[in-house]
Amino acid sequence: MESSTHSNHTLVLSVAAKLKAVNPDKAPSIHRGHEYPLQIWYLLASFIALISIIHFAAQLSARLRTPHAPGRRKVPTLRRLPAAVLHVFRTTAFRITVSRGSYTLNLTEFFLGCAYMAVIFTWAFINTTNLAGERFAPRYYANRSGFIAATQFPLLIALGMKNNIITFLTGVGFDKLNLLHRIVARVLCVLLWIHGGGRVSSDGNAHSGKVKTLKNFEEGWFRWGVVSATALTLLCFLSVRPLRNRGYEMFLVAHFFVALILLVGSYIHTTDTNETQYIWPSFIIWGLDRFVRFVRIFLVNGGYLNLLGKKTQAHPLNAQVDIISPSLLRMRLFLPDRFSWRPGQVAYLSVPCVSSTPWQAHPFSIASIDAGSGGSASRAESTASSEDEKCASAGGDALAVPTPGHAKELVFFLRVHKGFTKRLLDAATTSGGTATFPVYVDGPYGSPPSARGFGTVLLVAGGSGMAFTLPLLLDLIRGHKTGTNPTCSRVLFVWIIRDREHITAISDILCQALDGLDPKSLGIEIQIHVTTSVDGMDCDEASAATDMEKGGDAATRRLLGFPYIRVCEGRPDVDEIVRTEIGAATGDMSVDVCGARTLTEHVQRALRGATSGADVLRGGPSVRLHVEAFGGA
Repeated sequence: MESSTHSNHTLVLSVAAKLKAVNPDKAPSIHRGHEYPLQIWYLLASFIALISIIHFAAQLSARLRTPHAPGRRKVPTLRRLPAAVLHVFRTTAFRITVSRGSYTLNLTEFFLGCAYMAVIFTWAFINTTNLAGERFAPRYYANRSGFIAATQFPLLIALGMKNNIITFLTGVGFDKLNLLHRIVARVLCVLLWIHGGGRVSSDGNAHSGKVKTLKNFEEGWFRWGVVSATALTLLCFLSVRPLRNRGYEMFLVAHFFVALILLVGSYIHTTDTNETQYIWPSFIIWGLDRFVRFVRIFLVNGGYLNLLGKKTQAHPLNAQVDIISPSLLRMRLFLPDRFSWRPGQVAYLSVPCVSSTPWQAHPFSIASIDAGSGGSASRAESTASSEDEKCASAGGDALAVPTPGHAKELVFFLRVHKGFTKRLLDAATTSGGTATFPVYVDGPYGSPPSARGFGTVLLVAGGSGMAFTLPLLLDLIRGHKTGTNPTCSRVLFVWIIRDREHITAISDILCQALDGLDPKSLGIEIQIHVTTSVDGMDCDEASAATDMEKGGDAATRRLLGFPYIRVCEGRPDVDEIVRTEIGAATGDMSVDVCGARTLTEHVQRALRGATSGADVLRGGPSVRLHVEAFGGA
């Protein structure tokens, strides 16, 4: 009897000791650590859904927009209230910018970055007081920070991909999402080090914590966690704009391998806690993007011909490169008729013989418009020769020409910088100024806005930025000729260049588009401002045209013969142009600008001061602004 009583007493003491050893904070910390990351995703998914609804509603509204312009009124009307509210929102969200050094963000981008940081760090540190009353207890926020970071990896990878569902749903192009990609990466970098520091702090006092950390370092999952955090830190450091721009080609190579180390290390690290389900979707997103890009390149560049055993074998696409000036190149090539694109989209070009690495590709805006299927070649079909296999060859049969089934012409304008474009310029120079190169095309990409459906359209570009605004102009002209865009009644195209010879780059394209256009039915005006002369001078079409006729080619002389084309000396008065166009506009107005930061900021300031919500209430135009800026944050 005494033995049985002693055994029961020992069992009770053993159970009590085990219960005492269990930390009462363990259960709530684990529950919150798994629940809060999911709550963040619910919030993000709801926000993406809201933007998607707005995007599709805006597309539907653009299709239903009538060509009848509202009349001007002196008294505000409630019918214009929605348009006035939209105008105020656009002015506040997209035309007010925050600048810091070489970085410029509009309020929307700034707000999204701040909101994301607030959400992540609020959910990481909320309810972190333990049962003993200690605030910000490491047991609560340490592992939770790691879980939150792991669940955000798929979003991080998706924002950096060229093919992703977020672009399809929201209409935000991959180039704009890339800014959010960098913001998310930098937030997660801080979060990972909070996770690591919290784990070390939660291991005990200074001595015992150090001993346990050293013991953990013997484990593979722990070492790979340190490697992952270090890899993301290195990526954030290398992605700072001054470093990224200084060695962009090396950055792309480093980004690929360091990002791979980050994902592999994170996967191994999470195996210890059986949380790999947060990491492996990132590999799927990354792999799906690469697969889609490979298939697109394979089809566009004719690789399927060899695969199907066609008699016509695949051959590299030939791109003709012309030197317009030491700072500007023009590239032309012909793609299969099945290839299609929208005005303002971009394509990635890879020129193996001048690229520093086999996988190097650079994005450029497509300056031509899709002529539609069934186009016929306008030039004689070229035959293959030994010269085609060379890296670059000049003149004669080597020039890129359309062939049956390959009649869609892509035109690119490349501003010469260091690296790829400089090597391309040097290779073309050795060939006498015109050369052909074998190229691979990946695209199209981007979600540019349509300039159709607006009564007045203002297009402003600086230098090679006209590669974005030119196809919008060509599409508007085509829409007017075909009767598919009856809304537009006024188009002003402003192009700011340094050298007059740049006009030759677009003269043949514009001449072809302007042929047969009735200027009475479409009020079109093209202003070309040459800034090499003294600023502030008025337009002098006669003298400018005379100078161009003396040394220009036939297409340029013909272009300057159109009555609605003006070549001006000096920089344009952007404020006056914006005020004049808004004052004369009927119906809604679209302003599209592409160029350096100084130009885009000037247009934004001019729009802020030229119109207001009250003007829209009285029948003034509701102005939509789209900025296609050079560079990124």
